[in-house]
Amino acid sequence: MTRWTHGLINRLVVLCDVTMIVLAAALSYSVWHFATWSQVAILCAFGAAVFTQILQLGRAYRVEHYSHSLRQIGHLIVGGVPASLLVAVFYYALVPIHTTNLPGLLAWGVMTGVALIFGRLVIVRLGMVQARRHEVLRRQVVLVGDVDRARAFALRCAEEDDESLFVFLGIFDDKPHDPQTADLTHPPVLGGLPDFLKFVQNHRVDVVAIVESWENPLKIGAIVEQLHRIAADVLVELDPDGFNLRFARVTSIAGQPALQVQQRPLKGSLGLLKALEDYSVAVIGLILVSPILLGAALAIKLDSPGPIFFRQPRVGLNNKVFTVFKLRTMTVDPSDDGSLGTTKFNPRITRVGGLLRRLSIDELPQLLNVLKGDMSVVGPRPHVPNMQVAEDVRYEAIREYVARYRMKPGITGWAQINGMRGGINTVEKAERGAKLDLFYIENWSIWFDIRIMLLTITKGMAGRDVF
Repeated sequence: MTRWTHGLINRLVVLCDVTMIVLAAALSYSVWHFATWSQVAILCAFGAAVFTQILQLGRAYRVEHYSHSLRQIGHLIVGGVPASLLVAVFYYALVPIHTTNLPGLLAWGVMTGVALIFGRLVIVRLGMVQARRHEVLRRQVVLVGDVDRARAFALRCAEEDDESLFVFLGIFDDKPHDPQTADLTHPPVLGGLPDFLKFVQNHRVDVVAIVESWENPLKIGAIVEQLHRIAADVLVELDPDGFNLRFARVTSIAGQPALQVQQRPLKGSLGLLKALEDYSVAVIGLILVSPILLGAALAIKLDSPGPIFFRQPRVGLNNKVFTVFKLRTMTVDPSDDGSLGTTKFNPRITRVGGLLRRLSIDELPQLLNVLKGDMSVVGPRPHVPNMQVAEDVRYEAIREYVARYRMKPGITGWAQINGMRGGINTVEKAERGAKLDLFYIENWSIWFDIRIMLLTITKGMAGRDVF
């Protein structure tokens, strides 16, 4: 019997998308004849490949997305718009100019969009409802090893498992166990390892998690050896009290096995996608806000003496210091290195500067930093070197703070959308900001960036806590 996995469901959704694209192309061809059948087939294959690849890169093909209608429509827009533009360019390169049919091409695009939305909101949605009803998405898990560690592991899993996709059947410790004394506490102790080998003959087990201390690797190896005969995924819990192993995976270097405990963000094609996003938004943004920048520059000059732009060193990718550009909002003080931050009622803030800060207009010149490659549009906010909080240097007060430097800093970010704007004057605020930034780094996607940019425009450009 085939076991349904998240990977299988994701591939079925890809198949659904491709099917909708093909059906829309076939129907459009039969009505408008905007190209020959062979040309339509080539365009259709090209468009489907580009569309699905963009969604793959943006991590849109994930089971947790398929129950959210607006999120799915957003993914279709993110993948559909660039794919449609590329198909249009390819169309005029492929089809002789005297036989092109622009209305037919546009009709195909509209019909493809309708078909994709129908596929996601009707076919995929109904499929997910049936999958949940028959519990084909649920994974049945057995824990093998130390009972206390097993229960702690199950509790941590339950806290993270919002969709209730994992069911813990029970615990089998690594010692012989009397079935008459089985514990009824959840997950219950069902016996020893020999009992599990009998249990699996009559129960479906998808995942076996070994929960033993890494102080005794030979013991773990012996358990793994005995589980070789079981047709299930076998996992070994990594010590939660050590360093952060959330994204650990087994890999190799020069043929030698190793445990990778951290992965560079935005590797390969993901980095290219992020760069395209940054440069596109920065160029378009500078064109759109140039009248605002000119007006602000004139107001700054008329309001107080000093330069229009404010330049200051900030810490960026890999702890490299760069110069950030902002509109000047304060009177000039050469002795201020920025390490103490800014207070809300700082007397150095000018009248125009206060308005520029409240509306975040002073941040707009950082689009130049994006074009220089020092910053991204979205990312952790950059801070000055040796920024202090509660009389301590921030990276010394907060252990996770330096992990923010694994990605380029941004003009806006997940922390700012969640209220971390204005002064960061306590360790608690700084810790919350660091955790929000790390959440962004660990969960980055194009759709996440678009969501943050939209939230920045709709609610994040101004606020009571901005100064």
